[in-house]
Amino acid sequence: MIETLFFLTEAHSEAEGGFGLNFDILESNLINLLILAGVLFYYGSKIVGNILNERKNKIAQKIGEVEEKQRKAAQALAQEQEKLAQAKSTASKIISDAEANAQKAKQAILAQGEKEVERIKAMAVADLNSEQERAIAELKQRITALALGRVENQLGEFLNDETQHQLIDRSIARLGG
Repeated sequence: MIETLFFLTEAHSEAEGGFGLNFDILESNLINLLILAGVLFYYGSKIVGNILNERKNKIAQKIGEVEEKQRKAAQALAQEQEKLAQAKSTASKIISDAEANAQKAKQAILAQGEKEVERIKAMAVADLNSEQERAIAELKQRITALALGRVENQLGEFLNDETQHQLIDRSIARLGG
C-alpha cells in the first residue's frame, strides 16, 4: 500500500516536473483503496476460495464420518436388538421348560406320596391285623386258662377218691381190652 502510494506520488511529481508527495488525501486514498481492493479481490478470492473449499471438504468429510458412524451404530443397534429378541426367546423357552419340569416333578412327588400313603395304610392294616390276632390269641389263652381252672375246681368237687378209682379202672379196661 505504501508502494502504491509512493508510485502514485512519483507519477504525479514527474508530470509536474519533479519528484514529490501527493498530499491530497481524498484522491490518493481513493485510488489506493481501489488498487488495494483489486489486489485483494484478485489474490484474496483465490485464497478465500481455497480456504472455503478446504473448509467445505473438511465439513463434507466430517459429515461422511458422522454418517458412517450413524450407519455403524444403526447396524450395532439392529444386532443388539436381534440378540435381545433371541435372549427373550431363550428366556421364555427356559421358563416354559422349567414350568414343565416343575409340573412333572409335582406329579412324580404326588404319585410317590400316594404310594407312600398306600404303603403306610397297608402297614397299619397289617399291624392292626397282627395286633388283633395277638389279642385274640391272648384272649383264647386266658379263656382256656380260666376254663381249665374252673373245670379243675368243678372236677375237684365232683371227683372224690372213689370216683377217680372207678374212672381210672374203666379207662384201663378200655385200653387193655
